Amino acid sequence: MNQKCNEQGKQHLASSTKPVVLNELIQNGQPAFGVFSQVKSINYLDYYSHLISQKSLPNWRKEIKANQFCFIQILQPPYRVCLALATIKLATSAFVYIYHEDTQQLKVCDVLQPLTHRTHLDGDSYQGQMAFAHTKLTITLDFSPAQINIALDSQYIAITAALARSTQPLAICTPTGRRGWTFTQKEPLTALSGHLLIKTHSKFDANTPDAQPQKITFTDATIANLDWTLGYMRHETNWFWSCITSYLSDGRHFLLNLSMGVNETGASENACWLAGQIIYLPPVMFAREGSNSQSVNQENSEPTAEMGTGESDPQPWRIHHQNLGWSNVNIDLTFTPITVYKKTDNFGVIASVFEQWIGFYSGEIRLAGEVIILDRVIGLAEDHFARW
Repeated sequence: MNQKCNEQGKQHLASSTKPVVLNELIQNGQPAFGVFSQVKSINYLDYYSHLISQKSLPNWRKEIKANQFCFIQILQPPYRVCLALATIKLATSAFVYIYHEDTQQLKVCDVLQPLTHRTHLDGDSYQGQMAFAHTKLTITLDFSPAQINIALDSQYIAITAALARSTQPLAICTPTGRRGWTFTQKEPLTALSGHLLIKTHSKFDANTPDAQPQKITFTDATIANLDWTLGYMRHETNWFWSCITSYLSDGRHFLLNLSMGVNETGASENACWLAGQIIYLPPVMFAREGSNSQSVNQENSEPTAEMGTGESDPQPWRIHHQNLGWSNVNIDLTFTPITVYKKTDNFGVIASVFEQWIGFYSGEIRLAGEVIILDRVIGLAEDHFARW
């Protein structure tokens, strides 16, 4: 009996010091927990979930309870484009925004639809498709092991892109609450082909009445990153997230992913990539003083893009690692906000306070073999509360 339990336990835990490849996340009805080098199938409907009464849930209940979202950032200087598609089944939202790093202009297109209206979800981040359609914004994301194809059209911009995937993604699954779990995959991406089209009536051409659409072709220097998540999260969830995709002074592509919240049970989703090589990082703490976050009790509001000016600027954030002697890594960063995409929704049973800031990172990350110095490098920082 004990031997049988031990064998089953090995199937559900990543006990090896080196992350391994899994063909399926759900094994014998339960998720495998830990950090993996790749997971080829997020077969969440095979999960043997049950209520406190011990009654099993039918597949339609498991589909409704599973939250899923995808975020992609594309950097084509001086433009930075961020797009996302998220569903909690009771509602589905999508957004895209474009930011001009030189002028600090930000333009947002945001849509919320009930249930999964005009939304298609098939497969997962390894092999699958996510699609969303609305008069203001349409997004289609096609996932294959080698690349991700993007087709996006909005009021202000359009994107067609093929992005090459990483050979070393971060894939992690951890317990959430009493019976839930959350899987997330992060990875750097590079452009294979495609373009960004900035339409004539966008904010960037407001002072040029005779402006023509601006088509910017992606090159092999165009970099991006993926954040894909699916899971059974707590009814009330909150997290902080830090992301940098950039080039270091020596020309290496650098991606940083740090978070606090959600995936925090015995494993860390923190990592950085140097020229495509992953380096796993320890847990970090986020300190955000003088937060001007909106209350979840306030009325529904439209998405806003705010520019920090003068004395009303939000205070810098600090993201740091407390080294207790068992790690050869040290992280100490300061994030200075510039502008924000902010949206608050409150429908009682479900609610969200979402803030995604653009700003400057400064500080250092000390690794075993080198020190990465960041001096006013532009990146993202997120503060998100959700009731779902």
